[in-house]
Amino acid sequence: MRALALRPLVLTSVLAALLVPTLAACGGEADASGTTARTEADAAEAEALADWRTAVEDELGTDTFDFAALQQTAAADCVRTDAGDWTVELALSGDLSTSALTRIGLEHACSDVVAAFDEAVAAVERAADPLELVCGPDVELSAEAALSADLVCGNR
Repeated sequence: MRALALRPLVLTSVLAALLVPTLAACGGEADASGTTARTEADAAEAEALADWRTAVEDELGTDTFDFAALQQTAAADCVRTDAGDWTVELALSGDLSTSALTRIGLEHACSDVVAAFDEAVAAVERAADPLELVCGPDVELSAEAALSADLVCGNR
């Protein structure tokens, strides 16, 4: 009778001895693959940042610049997703000399905005007077763009 009472305990012990290493191995693989995926993502991000930095160095012709400030500017620029907003920004700045640097930031921070930016650069380049794109009659601007334009157009 005593042997029958021990039988479930022995069976449980054997199952535990067989299953615990198997489950541990499965858990270990999940951790390893999660760590590998994280490492690969970190490496890809580091490579993208290095590419961005190299593109800026090539544009500026120097390796002395505030890369963190350029990243912050690009993040702010990513908010302008429409060509109209970019046209206002570029026309009001009065200077397209930094547009190549801005484009590099957009390419690396938010590539979906590049087409709108390029359209606005082309519009400003074609305009005889870029402020006419902002201050001219029949110009429709967003509320935010209108606030910026009012200051410039009022003093024109």
